[in-house]
Amino acid sequence: MTERDIKLAAVISLLATTSVGLNMFLFQNRTAGSAIETGGIVTDRTSWVDGPGITLGPASPGPAAEATAAEEGVLPPAPLSQIDDATRAELTKGIQRELANNNYDPGQADGVLGMVTRASIFAYEYDNGLILTGQPSEQLLSQLILGSSSMTPAAARPGKTMTADGESLVRTVKQQLAALGYQTGVPGSAMTPEFARAIREFETDQKLKISGRISGPLMSRLIRLQGEPKARREAIAKAAKH
Repeated sequence: MTERDIKLAAVISLLATTSVGLNMFLFQNRTAGSAIETGGIVTDRTSWVDGPGITLGPASPGPAAEATAAEEGVLPPAPLSQIDDATRAELTKGIQRELANNNYDPGQADGVLGMVTRASIFAYEYDNGLILTGQPSEQLLSQLILGSSSMTPAAARPGKTMTADGESLVRTVKQQLAALGYQTGVPGSAMTPEFARAIREFETDQKLKISGRISGPLMSRLIRLQGEPKARREAIAKAAKH
């Protein structure tokens, strides 16, 4: 078998496992007369790791974000449903491995969706002109493994159309950079030139690869600096202002 055939077999096997787990979950909830029959699925974020000292907003796009995407002729990839933890972790682990293979540095492939992994997904989506979610999906894993265009590009605003999760990630990074003394421009989730410049300045000061966008290494360093003594953080903020 060729290398492409092996990768294709791997992704088909993983997606099949995910589908079986989801079908079993849905069947069990229908039998119990759960909210799936009456009101849809409620996303559970309690087992998803946000990283020390950092929290994100809603786990799924809100009505406004979905309406905006629909108006632009694109829809974000479907978010992870309430599938069992083992299946969800396996999907996340596969994405982490493939992101690492593509030099997006998501951290350890442990199946835990932490902040560094979310930032790495965001970076991949940004570089490929996709809707910015920072969230794992079966479509994302397929594209990472096969290198195919299995996800819909954000044709209207390549690399800038975001879901609620993507916007929350941008706001988090802005807040962290601002706390260190970097000028990120207007508050909110806008991907402005000022925000990109602040990221480049931080990357330069921290001797990271210059990218000007959210990334796994950027998030990893921000989290690490949160654990530094207050005096150290104040020194970084003072240096950033000069």
